[in-house]
Amino acid sequence: MMARWSVMIVAVMAVAASVVVGAVRDDDFFVEGSVYCDTCRAGFVTNATTPIAGAKVRLECRHFMSASGAVERSAEGVTDAAGRYRIELVDNRGSEEVCAVALVSSPVVGCAEKEVGRDRAPVALLQDAGLATTVRRANPLGFLKDQPLPNCGQILSSYGLRTAPSY
Repeated sequence: MMARWSVMIVAVMAVAASVVVGAVRDDDFFVEGSVYCDTCRAGFVTNATTPIAGAKVRLECRHFMSASGAVERSAEGVTDAAGRYRIELVDNRGSEEVCAVALVSSPVVGCAEKEVGRDRAPVALLQDAGLATTVRRANPLGFLKDQPLPNCGQILSSYGLRTAPSY
């Protein structure tokens, strides 16, 4: 009698484990990153940089052999209060695709200009990239503030820069 109960308990646990594991498949990926406002128009993150809540981003994937470079599939995300986003990509095609996260829009008035070079970030979604997780991190993406903060000269000097980069 006790052996029968043990077998039933093991069977129930196996079914429960397969349901939990089955929720996220091996070929599903999550892309995480952040969006900021470059308040000094420095071209990089400074200690005056602020996160943007409610910014829209898009993960765009193209077939690596596409002559046109057309986006074959995409998924959108929105940043949280800390400026972070998480996009799920279902049914990853791995080495067949070249993917990047791109800025779509900023809800911040006065900080909606896309920063060239920081407006998109490539993301490696290869399953055999040597990573034991399905989470991939993209580099931070940035919008430029229309007018730099008054203390930006001082901030950039602390980085050993004399003037802000010109655009």
